[in-house]
Amino acid sequence: MKVSNNPLFIKRRVISFIILFVVIALALFAAQRAYRWYIDWQRYSGIERLEGKIKSGQDLFSSIIETGLERKQANEILNSLNGILDFTKLQIEDRYQIFVKDGLVQKFIYEKSPIDQYYVVRDEEGRLRAFKPGIELKKETIVKTFTIESSLFNAINKRGETDALVFSVVDIFAWDVDFNLDPRVGDTIRIYFEKYYLPDGKFVKYGRIQAAQYGGTKTYKAVYFPAKKGYYSLKGNPVAKMFLKSPLKFTGRITSYFGRRRDPFTSRHSGHRGVDFAAYYGAPIVATSKGSVTYSGWRGAYGRMVEVRHTNGYKTRYGHCTKIYVRVGQRVSQGEVIAGVGSTGRSTGPHCHYEVRLNNAVLNPLRFSQPVKKPLKGKDLKEFKKYSKTVWSKLF
Repeated sequence: MKVSNNPLFIKRRVISFIILFVVIALALFAAQRAYRWYIDWQRYSGIERLEGKIKSGQDLFSSIIETGLERKQANEILNSLNGILDFTKLQIEDRYQIFVKDGLVQKFIYEKSPIDQYYVVRDEEGRLRAFKPGIELKKETIVKTFTIESSLFNAINKRGETDALVFSVVDIFAWDVDFNLDPRVGDTIRIYFEKYYLPDGKFVKYGRIQAAQYGGTKTYKAVYFPAKKGYYSLKGNPVAKMFLKSPLKFTGRITSYFGRRRDPFTSRHSGHRGVDFAAYYGAPIVATSKGSVTYSGWRGAYGRMVEVRHTNGYKTRYGHCTKIYVRVGQRVSQGEVIAGVGSTGRSTGPHCHYEVRLNNAVLNPLRFSQPVKKPLKGKDLKEFKKYSKTVWSKLF
């Protein structure tokens, strides 16, 4: 038998060719990488890096000039970014980097956040090209329980989460829980929520809270229903209501309730037509329901006051403000900041006098029966119950 026809010999030849092919491929790949590295080294060696950030009252052009870059180069950067970056939405403390070689900008990076960045790069033809790189985030779903020992902030921060999650929880239960008054030591909050990370594992932001339960003197449950883009109780009733429980978030305590009281100025007993929430000067006052501003200005004993008209004959009043941020006729949304806490008018200290009226008759803001929003019915309710059963099972 000839050696060339030996199966073992043929097998060895084939393996040798494969190995040779792999070695040549790897060598070519390494050479290509080395060439690219050499080109990049030639291009970027000796590069000067300039750093800057947007300051109060600055636009991007004046900020770049402040780094020492020539006006012509600054204009070239801005022209390339036109249509890519919205210059009207730049924020104070936004940061950027400029890489310059031989008097020419080679790269510009503007960072609004870890996931909101804008690049300008000089191409092989010598022109600056701007683009917004896509950043793929990793999503993680988590279930955590938080127990209140001193405050909601402390409970959530203690478990390694940030204030942003606190506000997300408050936004869900703000119609049923007054977070100035209701939370007690031992109350628990359990949530099933999303967190997003960069590829390197750095936390970027929270996603949606999919399900949540607040357990205090009463227990409140909520599940987010994507089909209706809102939170609902397990029975299909909307969590959102017409009025928030309080015009202040985290900053107020009640110093005077609705009803008869001793007037601090006359020492006589008289009717108090609202509820007083004490807070620090300038604390944000929010509209407890969407509506239209019908009064904005000085109103006798109220001091600086805002009145908002809502649907179905309801009105709300916010008195003793230090500053007012809305005008008559302006539409406001629920939770929008409309004024700051003050002590104007007949007031002994900074607080917000809050009133609710129905057809001009005063109501107790803490006890009146709110108009009920329509619950889910029929096919929607059936789909929600099926969906919520799956989501709720992940919470417990």
